[in-house]
Amino acid sequence: MRKISTLRDLKERLQAGFENNEESLDLFGKTYSKQLKAYLVECNHSTPDFVVGPSGDKWQTLDSEGWYLNLDDKYPNSLFLDATRDRVWIIYSIMGAELSDFVIESWIKKTRGIDRCWLSRRHLMYWGSKESWSERGIGLRFSDGLSPEDDAANLSIKAWYGATDKIQGLGEVIQEARKNFAIYSVRWQKRIHNSVAISAEWYSSGKVTINRAVDVDEVLISISEMANKYEDSLKEATILRNTTMGAFEIDFEQKIDLDSFSEMVMKGTGEMRLWLVETENQVDFRRFRGIDLHTWDRVLLDVGPNYAYLTIPGKGCVNAVPRIAVIQGEDNAGKTKIYHDGVEIFA
Repeated sequence: MRKISTLRDLKERLQAGFENNEESLDLFGKTYSKQLKAYLVECNHSTPDFVVGPSGDKWQTLDSEGWYLNLDDKYPNSLFLDATRDRVWIIYSIMGAELSDFVIESWIKKTRGIDRCWLSRRHLMYWGSKESWSERGIGLRFSDGLSPEDDAANLSIKAWYGATDKIQGLGEVIQEARKNFAIYSVRWQKRIHNSVAISAEWYSSGKVTINRAVDVDEVLISISEMANKYEDSLKEATILRNTTMGAFEIDFEQKIDLDSFSEMVMKGTGEMRLWLVETENQVDFRRFRGIDLHTWDRVLLDVGPNYAYLTIPGKGCVNAVPRIAVIQGEDNAGKTKIYHDGVEIFA
């Protein structure tokens, strides 16, 4: 494989992968080339020049401003960075899914100022309002992560539409479940002239997998569109925080175990990346203060049975809001919505 040193090289490599998969799909009914994966990353660094990449090396520049690659002996020609936005970067990966997820997750955990972009239900359903796009499948999750293992009740459903029609009653079960539980992935398909132009699965953790595609530029534009939408949500939330100093409200569909929640956040572990101290304890209410481990900024958090109020003082990062909403929604609280002064945001 020749070295990629320009943005054009990258596009040609991705285009070849799409075409190889379309050919093998036509001949053998399945794809063989590794699928393109992209990760939306919220960043509090002005440029990648000061951020060590996933493989431990500095990002190297491509010929187009804001584009970088991270190449070493471990992951040659595999990871590429679009840092053309102020707050939301996109990392493209052509590694296998399991390795790719591990590398990106490890990089985010060990790098201060970097976080995933946590996509709300409204973000995941964004393509439904766009011409030529249709929803082709959905993943729902309720992991009951605050309960002891013996008492935990777990739900995980992932269904591609079409197959659900062959099992009587399954479609109704899925529709009922999506009213109450968190959506962690949605598969979307774009068809042009009755042919599949893009088939993509978007995840609540800010990841997208391109299952099928025809044109690389169209794929990059669609991923950039979601990155732009998320960055707009961040900027809107930041303005609201700066101008009103009010709290962000997170409403949960299911009740949560407040004692278990307190125990988790006071340890400073887990995906929520919060390290908090409990300052008030009532039967149906907890109050915390502490730090967001993403940026080490202060946060104040009030939690009730099915709601939370998050206050981010000073210039703290508002990405903690969708992070808490998405993770708690999938872990134990079901469908969630985020409000500020009665208006839904991150939507």
